[in-house]
Amino acid sequence: MARVLKIFFHDACFDGTTSAALFTAFYRDVVDRDAQVVPIGMVHRDGNPFEGVPLDADDHACVDFRFCADSRMRWWFDHHPTAFQPPVLREVFEREHRPTWFFDPAAPSCAGLIARELFSGWKWKPPPHLVEATRWADTIDAARFASAEDAVALTLPAQRIAAWLAHGRTPVDTAHYVEWLSHDSLAAIVARPEVAAALAVVEAERAHDLEEIRRIGAWHGDVVVFDRFDDPGARSPGFLGYLLYPSCLYAVSGTQHDQNIKISVGVNPWNKQRRRHDIGALCARFGGGGHAAVGGVTLGPDEIARARATMAAIIHELATT
Repeated sequence: MARVLKIFFHDACFDGTTSAALFTAFYRDVVDRDAQVVPIGMVHRDGNPFEGVPLDADDHACVDFRFCADSRMRWWFDHHPTAFQPPVLREVFEREHRPTWFFDPAAPSCAGLIARELFSGWKWKPPPHLVEATRWADTIDAARFASAEDAVALTLPAQRIAAWLAHGRTPVDTAHYVEWLSHDSLAAIVARPEVAAALAVVEAERAHDLEEIRRIGAWHGDVVVFDRFDDPGARSPGFLGYLLYPSCLYAVSGTQHDQNIKISVGVNPWNKQRRRHDIGALCARFGGGGHAAVGGVTLGPDEIARARATMAAIIHELATT
């Protein structure tokens, strides 16, 4: 019977899925060529996101997601400064410091961290298509685009995949994508009929999204707010918010879906004004997390009152301090 690896990753995220595909390719090259890999997308939420999640495979890995102290989680890679929640978990990491646990909050992407550490420890080099995906993960996760126009473009395969992932993909979709990317190029994946059809929807809805985001944007000082709680299924504007409101310093959005409610917070990468807040640390106070310039809070689908209060508190702090 084939060895089973469960790999947990940040769901619907270009860096998270690239990280999972990268580790999958490594595992089959170095550990077990015939391993059955089961990708499981994870969503940040208040409390322990691994509570109730079975760790019942032969091996387990977690990439681009919070630290899990369970002894069965053999492999762990992350670059989020808020990876240790509660903070006492940092003590577990420092005390045990397993040789297959890696953390670098300065890394622009988790995929880049994984590629570096797997070469350092196992002399493994990813195939060219994963080198390309890793470079894009650095660009997308660290918002290293020259402009907001470049960030929202749908020209190149990586840009199209990033938009597809953000467009309400299901956990099954992202799990399939991880497997595809472990052995296929981004260009080959966007040409797959099921992905091409979904991308046609993304492109068709772009004009409507731009119009709606322009309509609902509300200013609170140098913070622009997109409250989409009353429009179930609507997506966070992402980089589109900065394209339409280029003078903002911060953007905050609230969205509601069947499985969760999400508050997204970010610093405009193209505003020359210096940020006043650590976004990840701010979101962590409300049960979320992230990086210094981008973060979020995920709540249950029945917590709309708490979500509204949380978003109001975040907006107030960003706008007044």
